[in-house]
Amino acid sequence: MNCSVLILGAGGLGCEILKNLVMCKISSIHIIDMDTIELTNLNRQFLFSDEDIGKPKATTAIKYIETHFPNIPIRLIPLVCDLTTLNIEFYEQFDFIISGLDAIKPRRFINEIIIQIVCKSTFEKVIPFIDGGTEGLKGHVKTILPGFTACWECSINTLPKGQDTLPMCTIINNPRNLKHVIEYVITIIYPLDSIKWDDVFADDKSDKIYQNILDASFTRAKEFNIDTSELNLAYVMGVIKRIIPSVSTMNAMIAANTCNEFLKIYHDMIEITDSGTIQANNFTILNGAEGCFSYSFQYERLKNCSACSKLYPQT
Repeated sequence: MNCSVLILGAGGLGCEILKNLVMCKISSIHIIDMDTIELTNLNRQFLFSDEDIGKPKATTAIKYIETHFPNIPIRLIPLVCDLTTLNIEFYEQFDFIISGLDAIKPRRFINEIIIQIVCKSTFEKVIPFIDGGTEGLKGHVKTILPGFTACWECSINTLPKGQDTLPMCTIINNPRNLKHVIEYVITIIYPLDSIKWDDVFADDKSDKIYQNILDASFTRAKEFNIDTSELNLAYVMGVIKRIIPSVSTMNAMIAANTCNEFLKIYHDMIEITDSGTIQANNFTILNGAEGCFSYSFQYERLKNCSACSKLYPQT
């Protein structure tokens, strides 16, 4: 398939998306991720192994593909950097952008970039942005064609509260806030899933465990020069209660749906009306928490959207 695709993120979703696109024999794939591999990634990021811990995710994922699929002629380029530091000229080279990110800020950045590209080219260059996201046993896929569908910003209110403030698919190697610190502590130093809580409560040791978590959080935060003015026992407990694990099966289903959306657009399986809108469902929700079902619908553009309103005539 003669096209160039940029994958955002090389975590649980990104690895699945990369594997799927390689099987589709895309001619050129770039994958970008600024993080390194942690032990806790290995249960759901299947392109990595124990020997890869500490290595950059993007380069290691590409190395896996090159090693295991040497006869598939694909141009594979890893990028280890913050995607928000790259300029519009970098993004203009791609035909598709597919996201497996777990934070709001970089998604908003990409949404703004593809809108700028449409404005700059006066609709000669339209880059589809397909965004996948998971939250435990739930997930979504949003398909954005700037100027033809609702943009990513139009549907920002559909995201679960707190999604941007707490990473869901990785422990950050270089923590940037207190929530990253606490998640590291309760996953690596004092893993909560290894504690026998019945014995703890029977012996009245819970206060000591929580204090140990708090002390370790202070130590790690200071190591990375992170402000600890808000760090206390209540803050730690609040973070613990909000952590939602990443589920490999949901990653696989969401990644498959993002690639289906890519294939539909690539093979012209969507219709554009005379008024210039897309006649297709561009928003899909998957729910595996209560049985298993999916629902797709057409998400309407917000007329007063702060991001994409510039693409439409004022009424």
